Amino acid sequence: MVHINWDEFKYFKQGRANTEGLDNFQLLLEFIKSFYNISNVYDIFDMLRDDELSAMMLEKRGISDPTHLEDFIYQQRRI
Repeated sequence: MVHINWDEFKYFKQGRANTEGLDNFQLLLEFIKSFYNISNVYDIFDMLRDDELSAMMLEKRGISDPTHLEDFIYQQRRI
């Protein structure tokens, strides 16, 4: 299992213009997709669930399984 490199995430946030006003969780999803080249929602969910900080982010948003994560991502694209 791949683990989130929080130092790389910090660099990602600093180097990215956040013109959309994304929160840290949304930026983390973008980071995982681009840095790790992972687009499968099940793999992303497993990666998030296995990390203590990102697991808290999932819990805060009521995301308890990959289908909820997929719904969250879909809703963000529509906004």
